[in-house]
Amino acid sequence: MAAPAIASPLPDAATTLSFQRVSKQFGARAALLDVTLDLRPGLVGLLGPNGAGKTTWLRLAAGLTTPSSGQVTWLDGLRRREPRLDNRIAYVSDGDSLPRATSPMGLCTELLRCSGLPASEAEDRSHSVLLRLGLESQLEAPLGTLSRGQRQRVKLAQAFALPASLLLLDEPLNALDPIWRMEVAALMQEAVAAGACVVLSSHILEEVQALSTWLVLLFRGRLVAAGSQGEIHDLLHNRANALRIRCPEPRLLARELLSRAPVSALRIEDGELCVNATDIGALYRALPAAVVAIGARIDQVTTDGDDLVSLFKALSAEVR
Repeated sequence: MAAPAIASPLPDAATTLSFQRVSKQFGARAALLDVTLDLRPGLVGLLGPNGAGKTTWLRLAAGLTTPSSGQVTWLDGLRRREPRLDNRIAYVSDGDSLPRATSPMGLCTELLRCSGLPASEAEDRSHSVLLRLGLESQLEAPLGTLSRGQRQRVKLAQAFALPASLLLLDEPLNALDPIWRMEVAALMQEAVAAGACVVLSSHILEEVQALSTWLVLLFRGRLVAAGSQGEIHDLLHNRANALRIRCPEPRLLARELLSRAPVSALRIEDGELCVNATDIGALYRALPAAVVAIGARIDQVTTDGDDLVSLFKALSAEVR
């Protein structure tokens, strides 16, 4: 499958981030290979197994490293290190390496000032977001005295305090309890409503699917799929390779399907008929006629191979 070139949550909006044939080498190892992708305002889920290239992609998107080849631009063509980008990109890395002697208020204010905000605005923005994330009692406490979940909220506070057009969040919900996960999700949605592109990277597929409008899938440094939730769902549906059919007479239905569809394998498990086919569409079309022919009753039909884990397994074979 050819990787799609564009993911655009709001097609009419200006391009927030553009990768044009971007590769990144670390010695002989290629961490990212020939990635072309445009992102516009919206909430984008970045998915991929360990070693897929997500962290490299995020660091390139944040302008913290440069491509070995290709080009990354921001906000319809700006290059990194242009002053207009100083406070337009926010990045929250995975990990817990905050300076332990600094306070949440001191850290956030200083980072915002380094991003080009005036001192008074930096203080106001930092104070507002830290309060919203429940850190009013820890504003001046050394970060070393805070719990891991509290330090995670400090990391997120400095990102959401920026007037950023691009927020890059690597495992942002790590160490957060359900209440603060909901609050951070609300902050993401508010940033999108204000016109930002928010990229959420997580190893928890269900989390990303629940929050994101668009999905970007990386495997072994390659972009293997990108699109809306609906487009990815269609891709998954088309890649389904089996049906699981619950019915009172699975053996009778199995014989009928063998004569009507390109069946490659049949088995019965726990009262369900599991049917693999070389053409899942043909199997779908043959099923109603087979049911009518034998007068069977169908209680349930589900598909196998139409989830993100199965998609990664299938796509991985194509990019080896």
